[in-house]
Amino acid sequence: LILYASGPHFRQTNTIQGAIGEGTGGVTEAFKRRIVLPLAGPLELTDHVLGHELVHAFQYDITGTNVNTNTAGALALPLWFIEGMAEYLSIGPVDPHTAMWMRDAARRERLPTIDDLNNPRYFPYRYGHALWAFIAGKYGDNAIPALLRAGAVARGYKEAFEGVLGVTTEELSKQWHAAQFEAYRPVAETTTLAGRIARPVIVNPSSDDGPRLNVSPELSPDGSKFMFFSERDLFSIDLYLADTATGKVIRKITDTATDAHFETLQFIGSAGAWDPKGELFVVPAVAKGSPVLAVFNANTGRKEREIKIDGADEVLNPTWSPDGNRIAFSGIVGGLNDLFVYDLQSGSLRRLTNDPYSETDPAFSPDGNAIV
Repeated sequence: LILYASGPHFRQTNTIQGAIGEGTGGVTEAFKRRIVLPLAGPLELTDHVLGHELVHAFQYDITGTNVNTNTAGALALPLWFIEGMAEYLSIGPVDPHTAMWMRDAARRERLPTIDDLNNPRYFPYRYGHALWAFIAGKYGDNAIPALLRAGAVARGYKEAFEGVLGVTTEELSKQWHAAQFEAYRPVAETTTLAGRIARPVIVNPSSDDGPRLNVSPELSPDGSKFMFFSERDLFSIDLYLADTATGKVIRKITDTATDAHFETLQFIGSAGAWDPKGELFVVPAVAKGSPVLAVFNANTGRKEREIKIDGADEVLNPTWSPDGNRIAFSGIVGGLNDLFVYDLQSGSLRRLTNDPYSETDPAFSPDGNAIV
């Protein structure tokens, strides 16, 4: 087990080949059976990722996965089979995130069959977790190791399901769907909205090669504009400014594909923040392996200032004080989240907390004297 203090440290590892994507929270490699992951900040999240990766290590061991002898074992099984099992065995049958996905799929009546789960459009972690929770609930937890062993020696998961559970994937799909509708249809019926409560602003093109991510929108103080992260140029995740009324993009603020100064804009677990006047926008980032606060002029798109943060390994969710003189943020130090305040006038950094608790998403009170 190889632990790193933060995500930026983890993504520089040389224990595995190739680059590690920003969405990767940990890796269990099959060649030497090593688990590699960063401390994620909240201990609960680190515990989840560690448990998930440990399941993969046991999957390799139980199925006899051996890269040296070309024995595929667990590597031959579908992603939803392997990743869904790791989610179930690390967080249990009930997870609000999985429930959100399944509730929405049931409401739209777009639940996939088990054979459909091989399609990459169905996220293997959430749909796989939901399926394994159903199987374990109906057939018992002992079915899980039996299906894993059977799947490794059979000609695929279909043969394993028939041999262990005595049902085809088609029949099991019907049972799974019935259970999902029974669980979520009453919720959908009692939460039907009377009218439209929102309108689309940024709409992706219908083609499969269009941008998939438009995330972390932040409205300007007067509500006329908003910043958001998007992969609309297809090559990288960048920061854009758009008009709230029309959704039209006014300008692209960053271009990380042509200027690799920023290794990450922390778009998965964080967002930026406007200054009180609506002229400046601060974004947490990582540059040359170190966390920084990058301040951009919204009117010109020019970077006004880059502040290196020496007291933390990562910077998340900055927020501007009402007087515009301070920026508070959550910083990861030694794998734990603490609160910091940076004074823009004096250039001084103050650490507010130093404990094992996770302090995230700070916000100033209207008078600037307190932080929630």
